[in-house]
Amino acid sequence: MSSTTVLGPRRARALIAQAPWLVLTALVIGLVLLAVVPLQIKAFQNGAAGLGELGEIQGLGEVARNTVLFGAGATVVAMILGTTLALSAYAMPRRLQGLLGFMPVLPLIIPSVAHVVGFVFLFSPENGYVNTLLRRLFSLDASSSGPVNVYTPTWIIIYTGLHLSAFVYLFVYSGLKDLGTDYARAARVNGAGPLRVMFTVTLPMLRPVFVYAGMVTLLLSLGQFTGPLLLGRREGLDVLTTRMYFLMSEQYPVNFPLIAALGTPLLGIAAVLIFVQRRMAGDQRRYVGRGAESIEQAPTSRLTRIFATAYVLVFVTLSAALPLLALAYVSLSPFWTGKLSIDSLSLVNFEDAFSNPLLLDAITTSFVVTGVGILIVMPLGLLVALTLSTRGAIWRPVAAVLDVAASIPLALPTTLVGFGFLFVFSSGALDLYGTRTALIIGFVTIMLPYAVRYQLTTLISLGSQTMDASRVSGAGPLRTFLRILLPLARGGMAASGAIMFVLLIHEFGVALLLRSPESTVMSVLLYDQFSSGSYPQVAVTAIVMTALTSAGVIAALLFGGSRAMERM
Repeated sequence: MSSTTVLGPRRARALIAQAPWLVLTALVIGLVLLAVVPLQIKAFQNGAAGLGELGEIQGLGEVARNTVLFGAGATVVAMILGTTLALSAYAMPRRLQGLLGFMPVLPLIIPSVAHVVGFVFLFSPENGYVNTLLRRLFSLDASSSGPVNVYTPTWIIIYTGLHLSAFVYLFVYSGLKDLGTDYARAARVNGAGPLRVMFTVTLPMLRPVFVYAGMVTLLLSLGQFTGPLLLGRREGLDVLTTRMYFLMSEQYPVNFPLIAALGTPLLGIAAVLIFVQRRMAGDQRRYVGRGAESIEQAPTSRLTRIFATAYVLVFVTLSAALPLLALAYVSLSPFWTGKLSIDSLSLVNFEDAFSNPLLLDAITTSFVVTGVGILIVMPLGLLVALTLSTRGAIWRPVAAVLDVAASIPLALPTTLVGFGFLFVFSSGALDLYGTRTALIIGFVTIMLPYAVRYQLTTLISLGSQTMDASRVSGAGPLRTFLRILLPLARGGMAASGAIMFVLLIHEFGVALLLRSPESTVMSVLLYDQFSSGSYPQVAVTAIVMTALTSAGVIAALLFGGSRAMERM
C-alpha cells in the first residue's frame, strides 16, 4: 500500500476528530460577526456613502474630541484610583481584608443607570444635595447653582473614571495577592524603604497587569454610553456612542450607513487594542492567579494600615453609599427639591410603582432574558473554555481563532453591538426586532467573553491531574466530564453565573436599542422615567434594581466565596 493511500484516511480521521471544534469555532464567529459585520458593510456600500456623509454631521470634530478626551481622562482617573485602592486594600490588616476587600467593587454592583442618577441627585447644580449643603456651609446665595456641576466635561470624566476604577481595582488587587512578598521582603532586608520597594519592586512586577487593566479600561471608557447620555445631553456634550443613538432616535427611516460610519473608528480602535493586548499579554492563563490564601501580607506600619483603611472607606462612601442614600431619600419623597426633610417621607412611591404594570413587566422581562441568556451562554462558554484549556487536542490555528473570536465582544462598546443587532433584526432577514429573543441573543453575545474567562479560570485552577487519572482509569471523555470535571468546577461555575446575572440585570446599551413596548427591561424603564422627569419613580426603580443586583452578589459570594468578586 502506498503512503498516499494511507495519508488520505489519516487526514480524514484527523478532520473528523477536529469537526466538533470547527463547528464550535464557526458558531462563535458567526455570533460575534453577526453583531458587527452586516452593519459595517452598510458604511462601505454605494461607494462608501455612509463614510461620505460624516462630513455633513454638524460638530463631528467636537464629538470626536469629546470621545477621546472623556476616554483618555476617565482611563487616567480609573487607573490612579484603582491602583491606589488596591494598594490600600492590600495594606489593610488581614482581618479587615476579608470584610472590606470587596467594598471597592460596590460601584459595579449598583446598576449603571441608577449609579448615574444617584450622582445627579447629589451633584446637580440646582437641586443636588451636596451642592445644597455646600451653599449653606459657605454662606452662598441659596438661589444660585453649584458650586459643583455634574454636567460639565470635567465631572463626566471624574464620574466615568470613578465608576471604572472598580475594574482596575479588581485586576491590581488580584495581582497583588498572587504576587507574594518574597521579593519585597528581600528588598526590605537589603535596606530599601517601603516607598522604594513599591516603586522598584512591586509596581514593576505588576506591569503586565497594568497593561491589561489599562487597555480594558480604555476600551470601556471610549465606548461609554450611560454616563455621557444622562450627564452630557443637558449641555449638548456628545460622544460617538450618544451621537449614534440620537441619529437613530431622531431620524426616520434610520440612516444605518451613517450610524455604521460613526461606529467604524470605535471598531478600528478595538481591533488595534485587541491585537496589542494579545501581543503584550500572551496566553490568558498568565492572568490566572494561584488563589493561595497562605501568602503572607507585606509588613506595614500601623499608621499606614489606618490610612489605607480610611482611604477605602472614603472611596466607598463617595462612590456607592452617598448615591444609594440619595436614591433612597428621593424614593421616599413626594418631589426631588434638593432639601432634606423627614416630615414628608412615605412609601407612597413604592406603592404606586408596584401597582404600575410597566415596572412589573420590566422586572419579568429582565429576569426572563437574563436567566435564559445565562442558561445559553454558560454551556457555550464552558465548551470554549474546555477547548482553550486542552489545546493539545485542537489544531493550533483553530484554537487561536476561537480565542480571539470569543474575546471580541469584550472590546466592543455594547451600543455598537446593539446597533449591529438592531440593523440585522429589523432588516427583514431576521425579523426579531422588539422581541425577547433579540434581547437574549444580544445578551449572550456580550456575555460570551465573561463566560469563557470565568470558566477558563476555574478549569485551569483545577489542574489536569484529576482528569488525567480518570482517563488512565478507563473513563471516557464524557464520563470524565460528567463525573469529575462538573462536580469539581460546580462552585466556580455557579459563582460565574451569579456574577453574569449581576452584569446582565442592569445591562443598558444593548437593551435600549433592542427594546420595544412589549420587551422593556428595568434599566430602559429607568431611563424613560428619568427623561420624563419622574424622579421619585426613577429612584424607586433604581432601588429595586440595586436590591435585585445585590441578591446576585450574595449568591456569588455564597457559591464562590470571598474571591468570587475578584473574577468580575
